[in-house]
Amino acid sequence: MQEQRYNVFNQIHKGLRGMLYNTALQLQQTDFTQPEANAVVEQLEQVLAFFDEHAENEDRFILPHVRKHNASLIDELEKDHEIDHRLTQTLFDHIRDWKAAQTADQKEAAGQRISFAFNEFIAFNLYHMNKEENVLMYLLWKHYTDAEIRQMEGEILQSIPPQTLLAESRWMMRSINDREVIRWLTGLKQGAPAEVFNGFLRMAEEELPADRLAKVHTALELAEPFA
Repeated sequence: MQEQRYNVFNQIHKGLRGMLYNTALQLQQTDFTQPEANAVVEQLEQVLAFFDEHAENEDRFILPHVRKHNASLIDELEKDHEIDHRLTQTLFDHIRDWKAAQTADQKEAAGQRISFAFNEFIAFNLYHMNKEENVLMYLLWKHYTDAEIRQMEGEILQSIPPQTLLAESRWMMRSINDREVIRWLTGLKQGAPAEVFNGFLRMAEEELPADRLAKVHTALELAEPFA
């Protein structure tokens, strides 16, 4: 059986997709003329900030390593990030209009523009993330060891403010499968300070349903992640 290589995008992309899916549903259910819309718009602004940071980190810490092996692909991905930035700015413009709206009709119209623009944002980013995992990832595997890829990831993690990292980690915990949760927590149990492991274990206990959490606890007690 061929050895499974390390996918540096898997966990963060699942977290980002989870944000997209959840926020899209929240937007669909939101009456933008009512006060509760404020919380959904705030969540949307956080999602946009996370995606902007993610693209910047890829531009800084991942893409330069691959440019010498396939410059045209990196040019394409960097252009994708420019498109993503424009889609983000359009959403912020619509959010600004919604906040400035004076009447219910104006708020409803601005909310509809937010929803349509976010649909475009979702579609583009789902396509872009697939491209990274189906094309860019294989170039990384071809030219770099897993240890070197993990080092790139480590540089990214060190650059992210702790509060942002915790918020993103919570979305990842919500969005990954049992095997991935167990591997994540087992790695922390074996290689991180106890307070760090305990903090992420509490996060799992807060985010996972009881049946999934039971599997995680059993695996951690055995100290054997899924094969």
